[in-house]
Amino acid sequence: MPFTAILRKSGGSIILSIPKSIAQSLAIEAGSAVELSVDGRKLSVVPARRSLVDRLAASPRTPADWHRDDGLDDAPTGRELL
Repeated sequence: MPFTAILRKSGGSIILSIPKSIAQSLAIEAGSAVELSVDGRKLSVVPARRSLVDRLAASPRTPADWHRDDGLDDAPTGRELL
C-alpha cells in the first residue's frame, strides 16, 4: 500500500519521515542504519547490513552478560530424575 510523506528541511538536509507501520515491517527504528539507492526516479530504502565487526561490538562481552537463562525455573515439574 503506497503512503504519501511530506519532506522537511533540517539544516542542509531533507528529512523523510517513515510511517511507523513501514518501519515495523522493515524491523527498523530511530537510530537504525539504512542504505539508500536511486534507480531513475525511484528511491529505495533498505535496512543496512551490519558487518561482523559491528555485530561483535554490540554483543555482550561475557556469557554472564548474555542473560539467556534469566527467568528459567530449574525445579522439576513432573517425575524427572535429577
